[in-house]
Amino acid sequence: MDAADRLTPAQRAAIDRLMVDYVHAIDEGDYERWPTFFTEDGHYQVTGRDNHARGWVAGMLLCDNRDMMLDRVYSLRQVNVGEPHTYRHVIGPTRVLDVDGEGTVHAQTNYLCVRTLHDGEQRLFSTGRYLDRIVFEGEAARLRRRDVIADSNRIDTLLVIPL
Repeated sequence: MDAADRLTPAQRAAIDRLMVDYVHAIDEGDYERWPTFFTEDGHYQVTGRDNHARGWVAGMLLCDNRDMMLDRVYSLRQVNVGEPHTYRHVIGPTRVLDVDGEGTVHAQTNYLCVRTLHDGEQRLFSTGRYLDRIVFEGEAARLRRRDVIADSNRIDTLLVIPL
């Protein structure tokens, strides 16, 4: 049996909604919603493909609970000084890799992120994949863990906005 076949249609729809709502909130600048896509003990990390392949835990950004994510949003709004910019994500379909014995869904979604600068210039900012551990809280799918595996270890500017 394929891992995806172990999900109900409602669970699959909740995962799809989670993926779309996640990038939509970031792309529309609704950063305060970003932590709500995670469980209370949610983990978010951005690292490069090479580091991930080697099993190195060093990354470009790490938040290991929702409070750290809230702090990140506060810093983004109140502390960080940087060139104003926005993101636009394009995501692929989510591939369910496994559903473990506790009902946690292990999934992968490819992404592409374009950054638009305040002067209108657009640049490809990052490509890669999300490796997720997804759980269900009632009807809602939540991220227990999101590892953003960027295809490159190089980020050409401060990584302020979550990917």
